[in-house]
This record gives sequence, structure tokens and C-alpha cells, in this order.
Amino acid sequence: MLRPLQSLVEAVGQLDTSPQWIFVGDYVNRGPESRGVIDFLLPLTNARFCRGNHDDILDLIVNGISFAEQPPQIDRPTAFRWFMEHGLSETLASYGIRPTTMAAVLRHPTLAALDDLLSGIPQAHRNFLRNLQPTISDPDLFVTHAKWEINRSDMHPDIPTSLEMEHELRRVVTWGRFTMEELDEPKVWHRIGYFGHTPVDNYGSRGGFDRRGGGKLIPIVANKLVLVDTAAALSPVGRLTAYCHDTPQFIQSDRQGNII
Repeated sequence: MLRPLQSLVEAVGQLDTSPQWIFVGDYVNRGPESRGVIDFLLPLTNARFCRGNHDDILDLIVNGISFAEQPPQIDRPTAFRWFMEHGLSETLASYGIRPTTMAAVLRHPTLAALDDLLSGIPQAHRNFLRNLQPTISDPDLFVTHAKWEINRSDMHPDIPTSLEMEHELRRVVTWGRFTMEELDEPKVWHRIGYFGHTPVDNYGSRGGFDRRGGGKLIPIVANKLVLVDTAAALSPVGRLTAYCHDTPQFIQSDRQGNII
């Protein structure tokens, strides 16, 4: 969803001439402009990018490598067939691939057919997907796409070391979801964690609704965590959110790119 992203970056730039950006993942899939989003992000300065589950599956389909999904559980044709049911067609359409061509490959998704189908995806975009990080850490915060277990330290050992030692944690950071109870439960973390993946309206009355603003979706701020997925891609009243760790404040754009 390119226009909301452009609007947010512009709005933040008016308040801070040298922002440090950390993106929480899912640059592709359900929105109509996946290619445009990556084109916009590639030259952005002072920016770091987390890996989302959508990005991870596309990385597997395009590059043959996944962070969370390890062979032989899933291969490129299997991932292609599955992801076509969850928004991949919109992503491929943004690269100019026709629905009839997708349908033909979907009937017989061989490796050669996949390579031909995906040949129009630029190498810079392939590299962007391949280089996405599962977690980003600073001294006072960490960011990962989906979840970090509340009873697992974020520093001793640090998250990258834990992910290297225990591969099953890769699915947690890429696909996991906090329960309602976990939001406010004590964490053993030393820092504040920021997460996307699960839209805030999934938590019902617990959070994500600004009752002063007509029920619009806002980040959930809980015990040592902030959930920033305000359902821009999934809800008519969804928003794209830029959250400032230092203040803390946030700016939002609606789906049409209006700052609200």
C-alpha cells in the first residue's frame, strides 16, 4: 500500500529531518503495490528492515531460501501453490505478471515454470528479500515481526544467538502471535519489543481502538511491548502507523494516504 507509506515518510520528515527508520516487515502480498513499496524503500536512508512472514515466503518462492520454513517441509512449488491463496497474485500483478500466466503455472508449478514466471522481478528486489533481518536490536529496544516469547531473555543470550541455537524459534519470530493474556503479563525482557504481524483489532476490547477518534485503530502499548500493525491492509478503517520510540508518539495514514 504505497500511498499511505509515502504519506507517513513525508509526515515524519516534516517533524524530524534525520529519522532513524526500523520497518517491522510484510512489504508484499495483500496490497496492490508491492513492487512500488520495495522501489520506494530501497533508496530510503537511515532505514533497517525486519523480515515478515509474507516476505519470508516470497523469498523462498523467488530465491529458494527461507528463514522460517526449512526444507523438506516446504519447497518452492508448494510455497507458490499455498501463497497464491493468500495474496501472492496481487504481488505478482504489481510486477506486470498476467492472471492467465499465473493460472497456467499454478496448474503445473514446476521449477522451470516458476523461474520463467518470476523472471521479471528485478535483482535488487530479490536482494532486498534475501537481506531482510529476522530481528533488529538497539540498546533500548528490539524489533521482530511477530513475537518473542515472554519468558525468554532478549539479551542473555541475545535474540540472534537464540535463533541460531534453536531453529524452532524462527517460526515464533516470523509467524507467532501473542495471546491476549500475554500482552500485560510480566516479561523477562530488558528492552521494549516492537511487533507487527497481528492486527490490533484481533485483540477485541483489549486494545487498538481510540474511542475518542471514532473507533479508529491505534497501536497497543502494553507491558514492555508495542504492537504497531493497525490493519492497513485488512480493515476499511485500518491505518498505517509510524511509532516514535523516543517520545513516544505516533502518526497514522489512512488507506488513501491521508494523515490523521
